[in-house]
Amino acid sequence: MIWKTKTHQFTATICQHTGRTCPALARVARALATSMSNAATATTADLEIEGSVELAHCATGCTARFRAHQDEVRLFCGVGPETDTNRLDVYADLMFGAEFGPMPSGMLADQPCAMLQAEALVPRDATRQEVSGAARPYSVRPLT
Repeated sequence: MIWKTKTHQFTATICQHTGRTCPALARVARALATSMSNAATATTADLEIEGSVELAHCATGCTARFRAHQDEVRLFCGVGPETDTNRLDVYADLMFGAEFGPMPSGMLADQPCAMLQAEALVPRDATRQEVSGAARPYSVRPLT
């Protein structure tokens, strides 16, 4: 499932336990994304927060691991604390990214039951338009 707010685009997988996207995971992702956006004015661009959260409103009682940057937040449900976050990111890149790549089958033994990614939206410059790879200013023509 994909949805947008004014500041982020959210992409979520289906939970393997419920067969639906997880609303508890979505609430945590939105809170993390908002917190990282608010912290941007007081921190450097390389701020990273990593941790876990108990999804109390989840019917199965999952724990979600997360890694948050100013431009991206990722959450992984149902993985143990010993699972390498870098390997989870490689798995998320395969799921959410536009590029294809190999991943050895044994690289991630503890696969997430659900994942969510929030990407910060880049503000559009209203005075410029992208045309065939080159930025060109808008031209205003009088109506005749």
